[in-house]
Amino acid sequence: MIDVSIMIRTARRRAGLSQRALARRAGTSSATLSRYEGGRLSPNVVTLNRILSACLPAGRRWPSLATLGPAMAGVRSSDGGLAAWRLVGEVLDDEVQGTRQDTALVIAEAPLPTGDPATEATLAALGEYLALGRGLPVPGWTQNPEWVARPWWFVADVPAWVPTSLREAPRSFAKRGVFVTAAGLTRA
Repeated sequence: MIDVSIMIRTARRRAGLSQRALARRAGTSSATLSRYEGGRLSPNVVTLNRILSACLPAGRRWPSLATLGPAMAGVRSSDGGLAAWRLVGEVLDDEVQGTRQDTALVIAEAPLPTGDPATEATLAALGEYLALGRGLPVPGWTQNPEWVARPWWFVADVPAWVPTSLREAPRSFAKRGVFVTAAGLTRA
């Protein structure tokens, strides 16, 4: 079970914000935010996402890979793999504009298991890939040996792209059974 109070407090402190500053950014009162952080009140999912998003610079769509996980698993289940990969694309898009500190915030929190091996493998791969790309220490949670896509997930899901995906997938992804072309990781 996630301790929401610790999640909020940790995100706020990592962002270097006071309770008052975060409350203002998130559109809530300082007293309410204090109750959330103290565990005396629990925000709903929408409010929690708004608070965590407010800890990031403007324009960041996913406050952490931990919040991406459940959304990605849900989209994979309902709309398929390519639609789920678009959410990964949003993280990659935001990285272009982000800072090293932003990346550290996004990858710091360990995602909870989603029940979807491909999603879990992708989260671990993405966390490692982003850390290496920014010269950050790779978070320990990314090394979970159980987070491997079985069967392998070919993001393009087009047989003709399988050889290219096998050749071009970065090691962070390939070792976890997630295969994507270089173009799939290059964002405009």
